Amino acid sequence: MIRVAAVYPRLTGKKFDMDYYLHAHLPMVARKFAPFGLKKIEVDRGVEKPGGGNPPFFAIGYLYFDSLDDFQKCYNAVGAEVVGNIRLYTDVAPMIQVGIVEQLHENREN
Repeated sequence: MIRVAAVYPRLTGKKFDMDYYLHAHLPMVARKFAPFGLKKIEVDRGVEKPGGGNPPFFAIGYLYFDSLDDFQKCYNAVGAEVVGNIRLYTDVAPMIQVGIVEQLHENREN
């Protein structure tokens, strides 16, 4: 499984419209990317850093694909449209990482 992480650092004086991100941008991403193998989308909405205070990130969005090839085909086909939409909800340049998901531990007691 491939996970694409889009990390939006919380920077002084920068904006991030969480409502637009959750209710307009990500549904558009789902529509555009689903035909190319997008499996799911998850979001970490920053709440606080350990010990309190503002979190270091506004949000981290995760896109899941079965393979790197699936993601690359998707990005090459419609990535520019999705990237062009970013300016509508933030003036922060996201940091992007494409990685292989390694599951090391799962607590099944709960």
